[in-house]
Amino acid sequence: MIVNESVLSLGISLLALFSAGFLATKINQSLTAVFIVVGMILQNFFPVTIITEFIATLGVIFMLFMFGLEFSVGGLVQNQRKIFYTGIYDFLFNFPLGLLLGWLLGYDLINSLLLGGIIYVTSSVIVAKSIIDLKRSANPETEHLLNILIFEDMFIATFLAFIVGIINYGHIDAKNIFLVMLKTSAYFMFFIILARTSKKFIDRIIDIEHAELFVILILSIIVLSAGAASKIGLSEAIGAFLAGLLLSETKQRHRISEAIKPFQQFSTAIFFVVFGMSIDYKHVASLIPIGVFIFIVSSFSKVYGGYFIGKKYALSKKAGLRLGFSLIPRGEFSIILAGVITMNHALPYPLKSLTGVYVLLSAILGSIIMKESDWFTKWFIERKDKQTDRNV
Repeated sequence: MIVNESVLSLGISLLALFSAGFLATKINQSLTAVFIVVGMILQNFFPVTIITEFIATLGVIFMLFMFGLEFSVGGLVQNQRKIFYTGIYDFLFNFPLGLLLGWLLGYDLINSLLLGGIIYVTSSVIVAKSIIDLKRSANPETEHLLNILIFEDMFIATFLAFIVGIINYGHIDAKNIFLVMLKTSAYFMFFIILARTSKKFIDRIIDIEHAELFVILILSIIVLSAGAASKIGLSEAIGAFLAGLLLSETKQRHRISEAIKPFQQFSTAIFFVVFGMSIDYKHVASLIPIGVFIFIVSSFSKVYGGYFIGKKYALSKKAGLRLGFSLIPRGEFSIILAGVITMNHALPYPLKSLTGVYVLLSAILGSIIMKESDWFTKWFIERKDKQTDRNV
């Protein structure tokens, strides 16, 4: 009976997702934000079931796997200097801001670190889709934007493993930090070395013509990697990410992506719904002013950081500002980080609910700002030029 009710609620959730998503595509809005809102509405009708919770867990695993699959270890090594320096500038402008805001909000160190990550990381999904939709692939700032996103995704994947490791130990001290860093580094190095040294061997193993067996084998690699990471006290997501990084070096990369994408799209949508269902309505209204404030402050930080990176790499003012505006949307990784600690209701401002408000604002308004960035850029430059003329 419980299973039947779970299946029925899943069916209702999927129909609601389709309807809301269909409307969102008509007005060119972020599906991430829409799916969260759907979850917030559905919590009034039925609770999160064991089936939806399990699918949501798979959503995180498949999402991180697909991110890993998009990378190439060889490409990362080849462009490491550009990726590192653009990424570090972006990190220094934004991560400490989240730490400071967490301290001002009365959070402990772990929750302040999480808020730092939530505010720091840009939504790769929203930005990548916007680049394609707005036909900006050839823009001078796009290469730097992609380098920043690569650095952010790599950093957050590592950061997620670190945070989960610390949470599993229960508290932060020098010994626990060292052990978590050691385990995280060892797990990363194992997969990277395997990817670089066993490419031909892995290619032979996964070169299977039978479509069903191919999918089963890839799923087993993903789930085993995630499970192994969980077994040693790291996040399942990091195991899936590294499985993607491992398979990104193979000749079957495109075939793997096509095979796993339907699983990823379905489970990720459910993940966002489950996150929306976990947002406590009692806190949302009181958190809107704080969410708006954090959105404004962090948006200025992203824009100024992008402009600074643009100047460092000799981009025009217009391209530098477009780079900054493109970094505003937040989404999938911010939500994953917020979901790391579920028992946070004792905090003065519950992190899950605050993240929900923040992501909704930044995903919706960030997408609009990115779309209209040429207008904002023109307005900003003209205003600055007028102020310069007055000073002269």
